[in-house]
Amino acid sequence: MAISHLSSGEVTNVLPLGDTLERTQTTALFRERQLEVMRLVLPAGKGMPEHAVNGPITVQCVEGEVIFSFGNTDRLMQAGDLLYLAAGTPHKLVAIRSASVLVTIVLQGPSGSSS
Repeated sequence: MAISHLSSGEVTNVLPLGDTLERTQTTALFRERQLEVMRLVLPAGKGMPEHAVNGPITVQCVEGEVIFSFGNTDRLMQAGDLLYLAAGTPHKLVAIRSASVLVTIVLQGPSGSSS
């Protein structure tokens, strides 16, 4: 079954998930040719391995705590924190406490894709 994305003008809620966090999956909220927004849900101890994308990104911690790592730098992110990262920067993250984060990616590349 395909994941439905937001339609133009549609509203969704990105407030903390609270008690439903552990039962919620990561969701791509929408994707256009040059922009993708997703809600990444990470149980405590889980994360995303190191990767990079062609465009700049922002990561906003909605709830929980994550360690966001890039280069030789680790940043502890808690609810309300927003991080900007330049295009092509290798990075990874791991949840210290179960977390949801809002990720925005500016897609750049030959066909608007990230890698």
